[in-house]
Parts: sequence; C-alpha cells; structure tokens
Amino acid sequence: MKKIEVLGLQTVPEIKTGDNLAQIIADCAKNEIGGLREKDIIVLTSKIISKALGLTRRLSEVTPGRKALYISKKTGKDPRWVQSIFDVGHQILAILPLKGIIKQQIMAASKDTHCSDELIEHEQALFITKGKSGSIHTCDAGIDGSNHPGDTVSLLPEDPDKAARDIREQIQRLCGMKVAVILADTEMVPFGTMDLAVGSSGIEPRSKMFGKKDLFGKPKFGGMDLVAYELTAASALLFGQINAGIPAVVIRGYEYEISETENISNTLTPQTDTGLSQIIKETLLTTACAKGSITRLLLRIASWFI
Repeated sequence: MKKIEVLGLQTVPEIKTGDNLAQIIADCAKNEIGGLREKDIIVLTSKIISKALGLTRRLSEVTPGRKALYISKKTGKDPRWVQSIFDVGHQILAILPLKGIIKQQIMAASKDTHCSDELIEHEQALFITKGKSGSIHTCDAGIDGSNHPGDTVSLLPEDPDKAARDIREQIQRLCGMKVAVILADTEMVPFGTMDLAVGSSGIEPRSKMFGKKDLFGKPKFGGMDLVAYELTAASALLFGQINAGIPAVVIRGYEYEISETENISNTLTPQTDTGLSQIIKETLLTTACAKGSITRLLLRIASWFI
C-alpha cells in the first residue's frame, strides 16, 4: 500500500516580528509528529512568513497618491489598499468588480448572506496584479487583513522563493536532513478560491513526465503536473480559511525530485512580458478559426494590439 500523510502542526504559536520561525517549526514537529524526516515537505502559509519578517503595515499610516485616489474613485476600493498594491511594487493588470455574476457566485457559497453582502460592499473589487518576479496574483497582490487586529494587513515577501529557501536552509541546519519548503497563499480561481504555491525551495514544482508512455505504450499528453500546487491544495484542507489555527503542514511519503534551482517564479510564471503577449496573441489567432466571420475579424484585430 502506498500512502501520503498530510500532518497539520497545531501548536504553532501566534508569530511575531523577529520570531525564529525555523526553530518554531522544528520544535512543533518534534513535539507533535516525532520530528521532521528526510524529504519531508513543509508547507507554510505566507502569512506567518510575513509576520516573522515584519512585513505588516497599518492602513491608517498609508497616504494614497493621486493614482490610487483616482482608481479608488472609479472602483470604490479603499485608496489606502490601492496604494499598498503600488507600494509593494505590483502592477495592476485587471480589476474585477464584485457585482453581477461574481457576486452571485460568492453569495451562493455563503451561509451568512448578510455578512457576505456587507463584505462585498466594503471590498467593491478585486485586483489582479503582477509582481516584480512576473508572478500573477488574483487577490490584491497578496495583501491580507484577515486574522490581524484592527487595520493591520500583511504583505507578501518581495521574493517568496527566497523566503522559502531561507527558512528551508535554516530548518536543514537544525535537523540535519533534506527537506523542501512551499509557501502558500489564497488566490481566486474560477468559481471559488484555492491556496496556491507562491514560493518554493528544494522541490521541482512541476513534474517532467510529458510524453512518457502510458500503460499501453502510447505517449501521454500530460505529465506536466503542478506538483507544488497539488501539495499546497492538500495542505489547505488543514489550513482552513477562518480560525483553524494551523499555519504549517508537513507532507510525508511523497516522492519528489529535489531541485536547488527550480522554484515557482522561474518555472510557473512567464519570464517576460513579450512571452506572455505572444501566448495571448497566438491564442487569439488560433481561436479565430473556430468562430464566425465577425468574431474572427474582432479576434484578429485584437491580436494586432498584443
């Protein structure tokens, strides 16, 4: 029998700026699951990384600039929140108003429609952004006010892969064995939210089995599994989204490829704006062949501007 264990660490305390997170994780693992083992995978919520590194701020101390004020006026979003997106170096790629069909989807997933309606009225919109590394974020550049007191919010590390590598190296020195570390953050996906990997170290985040022969000897169109995302999604079943109080999960028994060079930003995100634009252009041109004449014309025209 093959099995993979997903073990949530329940004794991780409230993390504060300057805490030795690696030592805390190692100690909690020792007390709860007998310690870490060779090739364990440690999946951490990005929020505890941000807290340990002091990457928090109070919105009351943010002064919105002219651009943030303009966008706020057009969208209804808190201008201090918009300014924070710019302050962490993210570009705004798109803005999704939380009304109409999106609101319908949210309300259908809520057991407290009154509270949900108030939250939607407060948030007004979601911003899809691109970070300095080229990574795409669907929830306001990863800025998060949940499970923080007052108007305090946490910010993603500027380089989540480096943050994952730093804590991995610290844990390995403490425990004397190879482990992998993945950072998780909540993102919007079609019809809901999921925890996705935003940083990693020590593990190939995507499998390289494309074209391998299947049970019948045929080359398989697949095998590019987003391993880091799959492991993060499994961990999120224990993280919870409200008050579970489990910010760290150890995954044990999964055989993975160790990598000292591949991570989330250099494997799962477009490396250049030109590359992303080319993908969009090629998609528009190919899609046009399956549409009617008017749509074909519009798609072809659209491709000229990419």
